[in-house]
Amino acid sequence: ERMVGLMAAERRVVFFLLHPLIPIARKEEFLKLVCESDVMRRLIRILVETKNLNLAGEISSQFGAMARREMGVVKATVKTATGLDQESLARLRQALDQLTGKKVDLEAQADPGVLAGVWVRIGDKVIDNTLRTELKAVRERLVSS
Repeated sequence: ERMVGLMAAERRVVFFLLHPLIPIARKEEFLKLVCESDVMRRLIRILVETKNLNLAGEISSQFGAMARREMGVVKATVKTATGLDQESLARLRQALDQLTGKKVDLEAQADPGVLAGVWVRIGDKVIDNTLRTELKAVRERLVSS
């Protein structure tokens, strides 16, 4: 994730790694500085050599998902109209831990479109308890009456 973030933030890194005139030894020196492990350095080198560096983000995402599954952790995204304070996040995380039976890695986002309430995605499941959704349901009932 760190290397993918670096490549996204600094396009010069990608240019440097893919440039055919830059010696591999210089690229190796750079990778020793920025990669946390030999395995990561070798993976990036393979992706550079095969011209598949654009796959680094997807590989990172899939590896992270596998690691979370192995550790019994699920990733969840929560949206509220305004940001949640630390106490509210902790209570929500605890409730989701109990609901899923796993440890929840929670990403909170503020979304004014929610209006009020909470929207949660855990994997492919969505819990939508937002005012926006309730208002839409009321409108549909009034229109169909």
